[in-house]
Amino acid sequence: MHVVRRLKSIASGRSSSSISIGDSNYKKNKVDQGGESGDEEFPKKSPIIKTHHQQRVMPSTSQSDAHDTDKKINMIVRNQNDGVEQLYKEAHEMNKKLDNISNKKTKKSTIVYGNGIEIGQILSITIGDQNRQPYQKISYMAERIVGKGSFGVVFQAKCVENGEKVAIKNVLQDKKFKNRELQIMQYFDHPNVVQLKHHFFVRKDDNQLYLNLVMEYVPHSLYSLIKNHGSKTPQMFMPLIYVKLYIYQICRALAYIHGVFGVCHRDIKPENILVDPQTHQIKLCDFGSAKILVSSEPNISYICSRHYRAPELCFGATDYINAIDMWSVGCVFGELLTGKALFPGENGVEQLTEIMKILGTPTREEIKCMNPNHGNFKFTQFKPHPWHKIFRRNVPPEAVDLISRILQYSPKFRCTPLEACAHPFFNELRDPKTTLPDGAPLPPLFDFKTDGP
Repeated sequence: MHVVRRLKSIASGRSSSSISIGDSNYKKNKVDQGGESGDEEFPKKSPIIKTHHQQRVMPSTSQSDAHDTDKKINMIVRNQNDGVEQLYKEAHEMNKKLDNISNKKTKKSTIVYGNGIEIGQILSITIGDQNRQPYQKISYMAERIVGKGSFGVVFQAKCVENGEKVAIKNVLQDKKFKNRELQIMQYFDHPNVVQLKHHFFVRKDDNQLYLNLVMEYVPHSLYSLIKNHGSKTPQMFMPLIYVKLYIYQICRALAYIHGVFGVCHRDIKPENILVDPQTHQIKLCDFGSAKILVSSEPNISYICSRHYRAPELCFGATDYINAIDMWSVGCVFGELLTGKALFPGENGVEQLTEIMKILGTPTREEIKCMNPNHGNFKFTQFKPHPWHKIFRRNVPPEAVDLISRILQYSPKFRCTPLEACAHPFFNELRDPKTTLPDGAPLPPLFDFKTDGP
């Protein structure tokens, strides 16, 4: 059975015996992409530019509630266990295909000189010849900068022809470092992943080459929403229905990029989760750190924003798996529930300390699971902190159970995206009668027509 068919039933809460349920405090320095193999590549027939100007902590629920939840999850896992191996086999094959495509040398793109995108100036590009589409000219006017970092600049722009708003990410192409963002995003087509409309290259007068990714524009991020709720009053928590919506959609997006393409995002954080304020549909964005993880290839451990960095990365692991993304999801989950970062370490050592204050000091076995090559260092002994004491509001036991399953030291014991989607915490979303607080319908959650590659 096709991988996508397996994904459909899980996230919607349906199951069968043949379905598996498996799977800003950081600067994106160039070192993020250093130390990982791969030559600089450009895709075929890129547009020509014409510029006018130029389980450690058990949930604090009753034993019966925890037992019932355990039974539900374990029952699903047991009943669908036969499909797990096949799903991962199929996903691995798709992973290898995408990796091979990304590593192929392609025809050099046509590049022209110009000043590139500038605020208030019109930039015209010619697009087409993809999927046999006719060539057409599109012009954009940059209106303002909406994001800036060592990776480049993100502009809000408007299409001159139809008035559509877009986001244009301008990134310097350095041949010394691998840039996978374009190759990866070209294959994504999912309602919870930001859409890449097209791309183009500009070679400026200083001979530097810049990649420009034209993407759909989404006005807000999860970071701005959390900040907005916290600014009203310290006791103003985000409504639980929104917490469920956002975490479910993030997990659904990860189930797609992990299970269908084998891609690890490696920088999940509120700033990289876009939110439509009207529909509350989320879009996962910024794949500048994303990579297809291959067990035989070492990866850099200094990756992912500190407050959302998995403990195995803090322990220097280089042979990690996609589970690092789920740790980040657990941190975002906790932040939505508390209104502040769950593990607010100021440096790598403090980050580990903050984690230990809640999960307790990891055992030798857990350290070995995170990084078998880690030395025998002695740590301050912390006892696990009950989750119900972490949250200041009345958090339902299902939420406590889910976050305790996600935030596990051992990556292989960590809840996967599809397991999370099937968790009882999201049952309210599967109820046809559920609406947003203003009575509006929920965003699309179970339309899987675009979940395939």
